[in-house]
Amino acid sequence: MPDNDEHWQVGRHITHAWLRPDDKWVLLLPADTEIWPAVIAERPRRIDRLLVSRPESAERTEGPVLAGAGFRRDRTEQAWRIPLDGITAGAPVSDTHRLVPVTECDLARVTALDNEVRQSVPGCEGWSGTVADLRGTLEDDEFDPDLYLVAVHRKTGAYDGLVRVWFRRPVPRLGCIGVVPAWRRTRLAPLMLATVARILRGRGIREVVAETDTTNRAAHSMTRNHGGLPLERTVEWSFGLP
Repeated sequence: MPDNDEHWQVGRHITHAWLRPDDKWVLLLPADTEIWPAVIAERPRRIDRLLVSRPESAERTEGPVLAGAGFRRDRTEQAWRIPLDGITAGAPVSDTHRLVPVTECDLARVTALDNEVRQSVPGCEGWSGTVADLRGTLEDDEFDPDLYLVAVHRKTGAYDGLVRVWFRRPVPRLGCIGVVPAWRRTRLAPLMLATVARILRGRGIREVVAETDTTNRAAHSMTRNHGGLPLERTVEWSFGLP
């Protein structure tokens, strides 16, 4: 079993947890809430810092169970459905950056960029991915090099931003769009978003889904300004975190 995966059985239930690059374990709980306290209590000893994501609509019934097992309610994510037509219309152009598929980039530098931009994403503080982690994502069935792009400065060669869309069916998922601090509040992020949107529209795709933390005002504003339609919300619960 890989070092970043754990499985254990409680009764007839088999539970899975996987370790993120920020040393937090994402726990996938079974549907039966009555077994949750035992699942948590009987977890492997090395699983100390846990995250659980559950629908906000189920909080009234599931929240007391999680709280009773030692979890706390940490953050909430808003899911969106984003139409692509409004993104491609009037898309910006740039003479400062070219957008390069991740497979044509230095993966060590992409890893460093990814770690940097994640530090400003709520819930990803302390993220420290490796080149091996990145290579693993590039082997995912939903990976498409045309939809995972790095913004490379034309003069300096600096890696200043990235965007990745997972080609999930029936609706692709916008997984991340981020730029380094020096290029925030510029046209770089809209440029990256418009580029992948044009590619998807060329394939007949009309919308994507995405998630934003409810405290991330910049992401909320950008999503709404591009016609994003709010869907369900998800609550993240943590265990063993300061």
